[in-house]
Amino acid sequence: MMSSRHAQKGAALLVVVALFLIILPIALLAIYDRSLQNDTFSGSYLWRAQARDAANQQMAALRSTVTQAIGTGGLLEYQSSPPAWYVGNTQNVQPASASFWSGCQSNNLCQATTVTLANGTGRQQFQVLQLVTPTGVIDSTLCNPGYIAVFYNIWVQATASANPAAGAATTQAVYRACILQ
Repeated sequence: MMSSRHAQKGAALLVVVALFLIILPIALLAIYDRSLQNDTFSGSYLWRAQARDAANQQMAALRSTVTQAIGTGGLLEYQSSPPAWYVGNTQNVQPASASFWSGCQSNNLCQATTVTLANGTGRQQFQVLQLVTPTGVIDSTLCNPGYIAVFYNIWVQATASANPAAGAATTQAVYRACILQ
């Protein structure tokens, strides 16, 4: 016959084993769920980082294009046929809002292009929306004598073509053109 002391030890052991069998699967599920969240976060971060790289790449190209356009045709606001990426009337231009970028192409307030980045998994395509607006700032002290500085805002937004839900990156720069007075 089993003593009451042995019965108590057996019951305690049974309770510990039961708790272990209940807590272990819950802990494993929590760890698994956490790792899935980390993978999702890491993936979204990677998409946004690549979108930022695409936006920066296009920003450099657009700055060069602005330089060429001003060099051959004069100030953008005075060209008879300004480039498609130039918007002189800035009333409707609010590039800081997501709603602006979702409708800027259909409202003729920006120009779309594509940027391809090389990455570890192949090549990644990004849709890039670009826009140049006048700032209205003119300064005669920032350029060589006989020239004045005219400033433009340059905006670029890049979104991954394969995964637009992962987010976009928007960059903005101020461009200075020194022109003859």
